[in-house]
Amino acid sequence: MLKPYAHLLRRPGAGAFVTAGVLGRMPISMIGLGIVILIAKESGSYGLAGAVSGVAVIAGALTGPVQGRLVDRFGQRMLILVGAVTCTVGLAGLLIAVRSDSPTWLLYVLSFITGGTRPQVGSFVRARWTHLLGRGRALQTAFALEAVGDEVVFIVGPVLVTMLATQWSPYAALISAGVLGLAGGIWLASLRATDPPGRGKSADGTQPPLPWLSILLLSLIGLGLGATLGGTEVITVAFATEKGQEGLAGVVLAIWAFGSLLAGLWYGSVRWRAPVERRLLIGTIALAITLAPLPWVNSVWMLGAVLFCCGMTIAPTSVAVTACVEEWVPPERLTEAITWTVTGILLGVAPGNAAAGHAVDLWGPSNAYWVPVGVGIACAIVAAFATAFARPKEHFAHN
Repeated sequence: MLKPYAHLLRRPGAGAFVTAGVLGRMPISMIGLGIVILIAKESGSYGLAGAVSGVAVIAGALTGPVQGRLVDRFGQRMLILVGAVTCTVGLAGLLIAVRSDSPTWLLYVLSFITGGTRPQVGSFVRARWTHLLGRGRALQTAFALEAVGDEVVFIVGPVLVTMLATQWSPYAALISAGVLGLAGGIWLASLRATDPPGRGKSADGTQPPLPWLSILLLSLIGLGLGATLGGTEVITVAFATEKGQEGLAGVVLAIWAFGSLLAGLWYGSVRWRAPVERRLLIGTIALAITLAPLPWVNSVWMLGAVLFCCGMTIAPTSVAVTACVEEWVPPERLTEAITWTVTGILLGVAPGNAAAGHAVDLWGPSNAYWVPVGVGIACAIVAAFATAFARPKEHFAHN
């Protein structure tokens, strides 16, 4: 199963930009949680902590497509360097502001700068793979490898933040996130041989149009994936607490992520004959089906088994979304299009958290699982519509 990945990583420069990409993505899973831990400890307000953390997430989602468009026109190097440095400076300013008990509005401003300037490393690395490989089976394997990289980031990051915050200091946790992001960004920017060239505008000063209906529907599926991830995490913590096994919540969520990681590795090693849009539809249907038993689960260990199965649908569906973007979008707009789907995932997490939290308060943890079940069904419906009506008539060859 690992042989296709070993072959990919032997390509010139591939191992370096994959490793740099994982380092550069670590802040995604570390900064938000680190801000919550820090501000909650310093101010005693989880409401303020969640709001400041949420501003960083929203800022990243809003500026992601702008970054993608700039990268498609001018290349990655300068934007990564400027973004990584500015993000680190904003994070340092936020730490100083919290330490000095600065006004709340300043915390929001610095959080927006931190999240809004963080380079969209995941999208940039996927664009490098497309530039290196062109279209074909190898690219699907590369996208699966990046989905696995995402899972590694979301498994390791929260554990690292929590460990540093509890064993040392919340400030140390966020400093480590900034250092990892800055180091990964600088390293990735220095790898100029694999940096896709900026394509600029055409001779008449325009760029080829994006298939906006397709991008909208794929982004909605990303939104649903984000809401499923965010909502299920909140409900799982509440479920484990209700059962008197709060300490097992992290273990169960790690099992969920591990299932996604394994499925991502398997997915990328298979020589698929089915078109990518059919794989997208099957992935979303499988997601809805595996989520369906959650409201009837009555033990934490049974929950872990069900979530492991759910996790095995996450990475394949995410890979299929990215593969659809790669096939349906002109190469001059690829990075921008990928960032739209990433934006969908990021924007989905916060409302997923909120909806799940309210559902827990109203109905209890078990019945609250109907929220992700409903979202999974909605994802399948959107995927059916996308594969039936939104596939562009023209596919674009990538060089």
